[in-house]
Amino acid sequence: MKKLIISCDDLGISKEANLGIRECLDKGVATSSSIIANGKFYNHALENVINQTPNNFYGLHLNLTEGKALNKNNTNIICDKNNEFKISAKKYFLLNFYKSNNSLESTVYKELKAQIKKVLSDGIKLSHFDSHEHIHHSPWLFKIITVLGKEFKINKIRFVNEKIILKTYFKDMFYKLMSLNYLKHLIINICNTKVKNSLISPDYFFGILNSGKLQQDEFFLYLEKIGLNKIIELCVHPANKIMDKIQFKRESIHKNFYSSKNRINEKFFLLSDEFSNFLKQKNIRLINFSDLSIC
Repeated sequence: MKKLIISCDDLGISKEANLGIRECLDKGVATSSSIIANGKFYNHALENVINQTPNNFYGLHLNLTEGKALNKNNTNIICDKNNEFKISAKKYFLLNFYKSNNSLESTVYKELKAQIKKVLSDGIKLSHFDSHEHIHHSPWLFKIITVLGKEFKINKIRFVNEKIILKTYFKDMFYKLMSLNYLKHLIINICNTKVKNSLISPDYFFGILNSGKLQQDEFFLYLEKIGLNKIIELCVHPANKIMDKIQFKRESIHKNFYSSKNRINEKFFLLSDEFSNFLKQKNIRLINFSDLSIC
């Protein structure tokens, strides 16, 4: 039997995203969600989603690229004078080609630790780690997160292993090129050859090539092509309406992604009868990250 984790990213980014994710969780179509500890609407997510679903486990959407850092002692290494993150996801990946920087690694470790401690202190039960813009797939960051996982006894992590299906790879090519999804997929695959994953992860992932614009037919075909007894994570970004407020500083880079009506479309796809009927017909069982160790 194939097993599927349906994971909603960006909890805490906006009220619209929080409420869209809450609806998907309430109706049982989403089995996981990950929260941004420094999100502007973190408290809204805590009050209106997490505290209303006390039996759920959540992931931590580790973030080093947008918004204000939680650690106030980051100086100017990863933040500007206003304590806003200043290093892009691209640079975090490029840093793998530079000589190790102990000051940078120590600062990143302290910031990520602050994010973990914040959500745990708020009573959130953490099932796993993932990250904003998938930066945890940068090998040097993956090592730091593995150390923190051992420290906090969190042994599960998203591993972006998205299989290429040739029949759909070139579909909607213009969107995949303009959104840089082809490039993201390539970079992560290269990084994966250097990552030693000692944590527990699903076997496959879906959500890089179609990030921001989930294609129903592509996902259905993807599920059919994956072998039996495999675990797949579907990454989605639902919202209940178009976001009115962009909470991160570098909104010029991401405003189209954050405010896209595709987020609403993704929510409706998850809630559709067609989706639930497909899962029943193919005998696909829904699970969450906390189930991984017993699957």
